[in-house]
Amino acid sequence: MITTTSLPNGTSELPYTQKIEASGGVAPFVWTVGAGMLPQHLVLGNSTTSTVTISGTPDTAVRGVAFSIKVRDSASQSATQSYTVSILLEPDNLTLTPSGLDFSAQLVGTTSATHSETLTNTGSLDLVINNVAIAGTNATDFNRSSTSCSSLTPGTNCTISVTFTPGLIGPRRASITIADNTAGSPHSLSLNGVGVNSGPNATLSATGITFPNESVGTTSPTQSITLNNYGTQTLDIANIAASANFVETNNCGSTLASLENCTISVAFAPSSTGTLNGKVSITDNSSGSPHTVSLNGFGIASMTQETLTGYCWGSVIHGAPNQCGTAQDTIQCPVGQLAKTSTSVSGCLPPSFAVVDTSTSCKGQTHNGESIIGECVVQ
Repeated sequence: MITTTSLPNGTSELPYTQKIEASGGVAPFVWTVGAGMLPQHLVLGNSTTSTVTISGTPDTAVRGVAFSIKVRDSASQSATQSYTVSILLEPDNLTLTPSGLDFSAQLVGTTSATHSETLTNTGSLDLVINNVAIAGTNATDFNRSSTSCSSLTPGTNCTISVTFTPGLIGPRRASITIADNTAGSPHSLSLNGVGVNSGPNATLSATGITFPNESVGTTSPTQSITLNNYGTQTLDIANIAASANFVETNNCGSTLASLENCTISVAFAPSSTGTLNGKVSITDNSSGSPHTVSLNGFGIASMTQETLTGYCWGSVIHGAPNQCGTAQDTIQCPVGQLAKTSTSVSGCLPPSFAVVDTSTSCKGQTHNGESIIGECVVQ
């Protein structure tokens, strides 16, 4: 998931640099701009790590530019986060310190120590704060316990105090939005924390994996799941195993420390045709062991490749439609090349025959689920 839930506004003609961070996943990563566009002259950096930077020098003032940032890991898992950024004509008079509040791991149902955010009026006019609100995916896990913020004279500051009470294990996130009378309103800052259980914990990123159809005797590309320890103690792993027709590898080792994770990769290797079900089992010292991930795929008959004769589908020849041309099209149908077809397909008859079966044209067709290349037929 992307843990940076908000970005500050920028100022026209001043350099802008902000980091966006993600947690979990399997490196390397690919970062892209999803919906919308970044403000003019801001670009997303080229990063394969869990952190990417948006930077540049905007030269056009604009209000509320909405866009999203997407990250995808090497296991084809992805996360997307939406942002709204304004580019201001004048410097923002309200500064927030720090830029976000990060809480330590906290037992589910218990309340953390207070974290504080300082708001400072750096302008020359009085600053009026109209509203301070907590919003976001896990907004109920964070509580604004107190605030001394209502108005700020030039050069003064106030404090917003927040506590964290996780409702569930795992990463929890929200944001604080501050509405005021400055040019950069509304301001926002991220809230991040992790809920944990007492003792060891085993939490899997998915409950099941479905594989595309795979030929018997072959092995599919791997799909990955993440094993997380959202517990206060080390997770002891006794065994990780996959059932028949599936193959697993992992980098988990025999122990997994608190708040650490590891990756289990699974491939589908069908030994027979039809629907094949199985599971990955993780045996450990946490509650609920063994933990399982359901697996399913469909085995299909092995595919072979046939050789084209070189006779290609022709056009009308001297008024005799649907007749095979005698010339071999070496571009579309080179003699002796392999076609993507599992068995012989009835095709054009030799040129001495007057009529052919037009339904056997290969163009745009498939055979046994495999695409047929070119405009040729197998004789």
